[in-house]
Amino acid sequence: MDSVITKNGTGPLTKLKLKVQQIFARNNNVASVLKVIMLVALCLFIYKKSTQSQQELDETLVFLAQPKVDDIYFLDFRVLSDSLRPKEKYRVAKVVDITGDVVTLLYGNMFYLRQQSLKDSIRYGQLRYQDYFEAKRYDLSLEELQAMHTSGAIYMIKRPDQNMLYGNYINDPEPAIDSSLFIPGKRENFQGLTLLTSTYIENNYQQAFDYFSQSAELGFAQGQVNLGQMYLNGQFVEKDLSQAMHWFKQAALQSDKSGVLKYVIVCRQVSSCQEGDFFQELNYAGVNIKVREVDFKLQ
Repeated sequence: MDSVITKNGTGPLTKLKLKVQQIFARNNNVASVLKVIMLVALCLFIYKKSTQSQQELDETLVFLAQPKVDDIYFLDFRVLSDSLRPKEKYRVAKVVDITGDVVTLLYGNMFYLRQQSLKDSIRYGQLRYQDYFEAKRYDLSLEELQAMHTSGAIYMIKRPDQNMLYGNYINDPEPAIDSSLFIPGKRENFQGLTLLTSTYIENNYQQAFDYFSQSAELGFAQGQVNLGQMYLNGQFVEKDLSQAMHWFKQAALQSDKSGVLKYVIVCRQVSSCQEGDFFQELNYAGVNIKVREVDFKLQ
């Protein structure tokens, strides 16, 4: 068939070869385009991941410097302990209280092999399990938390939005409370809290202080705790540890748990304060308290 030549010098076989070459060239072009598309997609993926990582790092540094209750700390516990089992690597902690520069954490009871498994545990609502968090509280200063982040023990911090993180609640939604019940100081405390978090009222700290003072004088325990917090943090008023401790104690004497815990945290920062005397006073007042691992005994 090669001997069959047309007038323009091409035979049937030659045409077939040209057709095959055109097909290969077209396929090569398609392959090249696909390679370019895959390369661009890979670059975009890497850029997105690096941008996301940088954003998470920036958020972590902000949350570390300005912690809030319910912040979730992601821990690489291998940095903190050398006695873990092979599959025990990652752990979660939650901020449950902030007293001045002291942040109180609860550690989760569960360990995870992979970081993604830890995220999935939050997505599936495990943080709301009854015994998910340990009962033991860890009081850590901002400097200690910063050191944990520098060492890699805290590798990420997330802040829930309206009690939700990764699409699930981190705390059980609080049931609606009957607001018709009158409790002296409750309304003033609520108004103080609203003003304290306001960003559009110029003298919001002053007004919040006034409302918390009214609430505290009326004997409302949470108002007393919030007033003590303002003295402790130096918000509107000059920082005054004695006044902070006074109001924390008043709340504690009403069996308010936050008042007890906050008083103890501040007491440990004051050389003249005796923690044992405080618990003894609560005991005499009939406050039902549980004291763990202390070096004194209540009479």
